[in-house]
Amino acid sequence: MHESGVDYGAAETRDILYEICGFFSPIAEIYLKSVYFKSDDLYIDLFLRIFDLMSGYIVFLSAFAISFLLVPLVMSLANSSGAVAHPGRRHIHSHPTPKCGGVAIALGVLLLSPFIFPIDKVIGSYLLSSAVMLFLGILDDVRGADWKVKMVFSAIATTVFIFGSDIWISNIGDLFGFGEIHLGDWGIPFTFIAVFGIVNAINLIDGLNGLACGVSSIAFVAFAVFAFMSGNSTVLYLSLCCLGATLGLFRYNYPRARIFMGDSGTMFIGFSIAIMSILLTHGEGGISPMVPVIILAVPIYDTLRVFVIRVMNKRSPFAGDKTHLHHLMMRSGIKQNRVVKIVWILSALMSGIAVVFFRVDDWVLLVIFCSIIVSLGIFVRNLRIIRARTERANSRQEPFLNIRNLPVEENHPVLGKEEHGGAL
Repeated sequence: MHESGVDYGAAETRDILYEICGFFSPIAEIYLKSVYFKSDDLYIDLFLRIFDLMSGYIVFLSAFAISFLLVPLVMSLANSSGAVAHPGRRHIHSHPTPKCGGVAIALGVLLLSPFIFPIDKVIGSYLLSSAVMLFLGILDDVRGADWKVKMVFSAIATTVFIFGSDIWISNIGDLFGFGEIHLGDWGIPFTFIAVFGIVNAINLIDGLNGLACGVSSIAFVAFAVFAFMSGNSTVLYLSLCCLGATLGLFRYNYPRARIFMGDSGTMFIGFSIAIMSILLTHGEGGISPMVPVIILAVPIYDTLRVFVIRVMNKRSPFAGDKTHLHHLMMRSGIKQNRVVKIVWILSALMSGIAVVFFRVDDWVLLVIFCSIIVSLGIFVRNLRIIRARTERANSRQEPFLNIRNLPVEENHPVLGKEEHGGAL
C-alpha cells in the first residue's frame, strides 16, 4: 500500500478517471480530484456510469434550454431584419414566416461547448469552422446566396477544421474486400467533397415543418449511441449538445411552424453532422466509415436522386425545384404530417440497421447501403403508381370537377399550413 492509503493501481485508475472527466468539463475534473477513491473497482465503475449518465443529461438539457429560450428573440430579430420566407412557387406555407431558427440551435451549441470541453485543437477548430457556416446561413437567410457562395464558405470552413485539427478522411475502409483503402493526401479533397455533400443533403431535405429537425435529431441520437459504444467522448457530448439544441427549436417548428430553421440551421447542422461523422470514424475507437453513410441514407439518396435528374434534364444540379422525396410523397396524396412522420421512420430505420450491422465487414455495409438505395428507389417508383391510380380514380368519380385546379385556401387541410419549400 502507498502511504496515503491508496495502492498504485487505484492511483493509476484515478489518473485515467481525471483525464476522461477532463474531456467533459474542467470544472468536473477539479470536482473529481477532490473526491477520495478507494481501490474498489465496482465503486469506481459505478461512479463512472452515473457520472456519464448525469453529465449527458446535463449537456442535453442545457443545450435544449438555451436554444428554446433564444427562439423568441431570434424570431423578433428575423422579422426586423427581413429574414422572412414569403409564400411562392417553391414554398408551400401560406403566409410570411421568419427564418433563421438555426441561429438558436447554433448558439445553444457554441455557447455551451466551452463549458463542456477543454478547447483543444479539435474542438477549437470545430467551433470556429461551424461559426463560419452559421455566418453563411444567416447571410443566405437575410440576403440570399447562390451555390457558388455556399461552396466557397463550405470550403473555408472545411479548411479551418482540417488544418486546425489535423483530421480528415484518410481511410474509407475495406469496401471491396481487398483491404482498406487509404487515401493519403487525396483524402483532403475527398473530405471537402464529403462535407459539402452532407451539408447539401441536410439543406435539401428541409422542405416541411419539422422534417430536417427530426431527421437531424435521429442522426444525433445514432451518433451518440455509436460514440458511447466506441468510447468517443468528444462525439458523445457534442452529439447530445446538438440534439438538445435542435429539439429546442423543434417545438416552434412542428407541427405548425412559427419559425423556420432556415439555411442558418441547415448549414450549421449539416456541417456538424459531417464533422461528427469524421470524428466518429477517424477518432478514438473509430468505427466503419460506412456507418454514418447508412445513418444518413435517406437525405443522401434524396440528394443524389435530384442531382441526377437535374443533370439528365440539362439543368444545374443546384437549381431548386419540387422533385424531392417529400414533394413526391405529397403529390401521391399523402398528407404532409404523414409525409414527415414516414421520413422520420425511414431515418430511424436506417439508424437501426447501422446499429445492428455495424460490426460486419465494410464491404458488407456497402452492399447494405446499395440495397437501401435500391429499396428507396422502388419506394419512389411506387409513389408514382399510387399517384397515377389516385388521379384516375378522381377523374372517374368527379368528371366535371378537377379539384387540383381549385385555388388553395389558407386553411386548406393539406396545403394551407405553414411550411418551408426547402430551397437550396
